[in-house]
Amino acid sequence: MRLIAVALLVIAALTPCGAATIYGKLYRWDTLDVVRGAVVTIEDGSVQRMVAENGSYKFEVAPGRYTLAAKWGDLEATENVTVEEGVNRYDIILFPRLEISEPPAMPEIEEEPPYYIAIAAASGAVVAMLYYLKRRESIAESHAEDLPEDLKEVLEVIKREGGRITQKELRRKLGYSEAKMSLIIADLERRGLVEKVKRGRGNVIFLKT
Repeated sequence: MRLIAVALLVIAALTPCGAATIYGKLYRWDTLDVVRGAVVTIEDGSVQRMVAENGSYKFEVAPGRYTLAAKWGDLEATENVTVEEGVNRYDIILFPRLEISEPPAMPEIEEEPPYYIAIAAASGAVVAMLYYLKRRESIAESHAEDLPEDLKEVLEVIKREGGRITQKELRRKLGYSEAKMSLIIADLERRGLVEKVKRGRGNVIFLKT
């Protein structure tokens, strides 16, 4: 009897306290078609990897924070996710890989130009910037007339932020889920209204002229 009790205690100690499942589908950013055959990984130190043959992935993990990544050709996605105990769904949208090169270094100017040249250059830059912002605003407004309300709301927020905002901050202001925010941004990109640029682990959304 004592041996049975000890065995039960050992089994209980080796059994995980909580189990979690994370699953979802993979979509292209431009057509929202299901992507089949992408390599999906999830890691928090150790790595699990699978090939989503039918466009779906599934991992059994312990609850916690993970980095979830998918890659298919020149499309990829990387997201930090929180997996809770039970079943979690997290759809992934794959975007083209963007490489942002550093701007070339400006040559050093040994002598300062005359002050009136600097003033003229600054004035020209201000005028050009004002014209650019005005033109971008008018174009965005003309394109937004026939848009759904949620797309109009996203454009208004970007415009109020000066024409650019991070996707994370945009989602925080609107209260949308990550999946819905990504779908809206992809729709606006197809319409030629915004441009998304990857910066680090996030994205910056720009109004397009």
